[in-house]
Amino acid sequence: MKRSIECLPENLSKNGLDGSKDPKDKIMICEMDEIMYYIDWFFSKTDKINMNHSSYGLKHIVERGIGKYVSNGELIAAMILSGYRYKAIDINCVFNVKVRRAKRFNNPFSVRCTPPYI
Repeated sequence: MKRSIECLPENLSKNGLDGSKDPKDKIMICEMDEIMYYIDWFFSKTDKINMNHSSYGLKHIVERGIGKYVSNGELIAAMILSGYRYKAIDINCVFNVKVRRAKRFNNPFSVRCTPPYI
């Protein structure tokens, strides 16, 4: 289930849940498609919130997959827009997520793998 931007926390910025009002910290929702595509590829939803993977750690998995920087806040926004439930922990979040294929990308010597195009 995808959600609309109205469901995003008001205190969400590129840094996470820090409440920054600086215009440079504003999340660009129009850039979420690529991140959400990789979330669908790497992660799956679970019944319970997974305390083992914070938004900060998950963003690194997505970064390795897409080959470019993803902010903590962008990852949080994309997860929420992708229908994941969350619990805030300081500026980070944890989600009802299971990480799939993560070990493939944790090895710095592995070849970057891209999901098949449809």
